[in-house]
Amino acid sequence: MRGRLIRRVWEADPALYAPARQRRPCAYDAFLPDPLVSYSAQIGAPTLGVVSDAEARIAELNAVARPALAPLARLLLRTESIASSKVEGMQVDARTLARAEARLDTGGRAGPEALEVLANIDAMQLAIEEASAETVFGAEHILAIHRVLLARAPNASIAGELRSDQNWIGGNDYNPCGADFVPPPPENVAALLDDLVAFCADETLPPIVQAAVAHAQFETIHPFADGNGRTGRALVQVILRRRGLAPGAGGCAPGCLCLPRVR
Repeated sequence: MRGRLIRRVWEADPALYAPARQRRPCAYDAFLPDPLVSYSAQIGAPTLGVVSDAEARIAELNAVARPALAPLARLLLRTESIASSKVEGMQVDARTLARAEARLDTGGRAGPEALEVLANIDAMQLAIEEASAETVFGAEHILAIHRVLLARAPNASIAGELRSDQNWIGGNDYNPCGADFVPPPPENVAALLDDLVAFCADETLPPIVQAAVAHAQFETIHPFADGNGRTGRALVQVILRRRGLAPGAGGCAPGCLCLPRVR
């Protein structure tokens, strides 16, 4: 993504339980992405051809095979939720998840990882059936997806809340100095998220391109302390549904790929 680096200094913390060199002040560069509202994608003719062909095939699939795809859609939703959760370090296979869900449906209990993956499924369903159906999609809907996603997580207290601290990817656990990537400072997150949802409301770009750019920007912002990857992948589903590329929820209108409620 386009943007600029902001030089910051990590303050010393003598009381931190860490190696001495990690308690000293150090400099790091946080990345501040450019706003997307004025984004102008330079897409060559070959790429546009591939995008157009992909969108035509998706539309054809929805129009021709909709009734037969309902069971498959449910399976794919579960598979995506499991895969998304594995990216976050949670190892729950399809069989374990099915057994956990069966126990919950009969009044039993399930393990914490299975519960969190089921929350991820709920978040994906929320993204497809509710957030995508809103007349105006706003930052509050992204917060709602995140709130459902982390509802059963050990860190549920941060569910639906934008981060107030600096986060980073790679490096060490004590400071962002030497990290592979440092997202924008927390004071820039709210404005960047508002810009992102404004971009999501613009229909200038092809749906697939818009979804790809929005997803990249969301992960660059990294607005939450946890769950950014899974929330970002849910955002992709919202955009494709809102743009009509994979339409239909609830009533399963003709020509729509219907996704039955998972739980």
